Amino acid sequence: MRKKIDLMLAVSAIAALVISGCILTATGVVTVKLVPDEYGQSLTIRNVGYTENGRIVVNLSEDEDFEELREHISNIDNLGFYLSVTNKDYPPVTFQILIDSDTLADYSDIDMIVDSSDLIFTGLEIPAGSPFNTEKTIINWSESMEYITGLSDVKSILETGVFSIYPLAIPRDNFNLTIDSLVIIVTLTGKK
Repeated sequence: MRKKIDLMLAVSAIAALVISGCILTATGVVTVKLVPDEYGQSLTIRNVGYTENGRIVVNLSEDEDFEELREHISNIDNLGFYLSVTNKDYPPVTFQILIDSDTLADYSDIDMIVDSSDLIFTGLEIPAGSPFNTEKTIINWSESMEYITGLSDVKSILETGVFSIYPLAIPRDNFNLTIDSLVIIVTLTGKK
């Protein structure tokens, strides 16, 4: 009998906290497919003519978990990517992703993008290729954690839910990459 009373008191206390809003926190995993686009097209990025064709506008509100927690996000816990990319040029390159809060900026060259944006992904080595190369470098979400940098610097950008990302490569003057798949995965905590 004593155990039943203790259990009922515990359940009542938890219910009171939930009703008052003290425990209604949740973790959401927000996933938005960026490439291929709505027409099934991959994305080719090159050092030549790199302007608007390399910008990808991200809208996290396409995911219902983000929409549910958006008004009361308490933390961006993690960031990751799923990526499938092919090097179509000879030199090996280091793949990078930059993030920018401005979704309308019209950068005329790569240096402007680099100077105005925050680096969030770097270090992934993509082997040398050729124009006819079909060998894909594939990184899943857990593997991408190894390449994430500066998450604390971009949390406020991620919390807005709308931003631009720019896939790039080093060396900046000689790359030709085809991205067949790019998915952004954001883990966040918030109040419901």
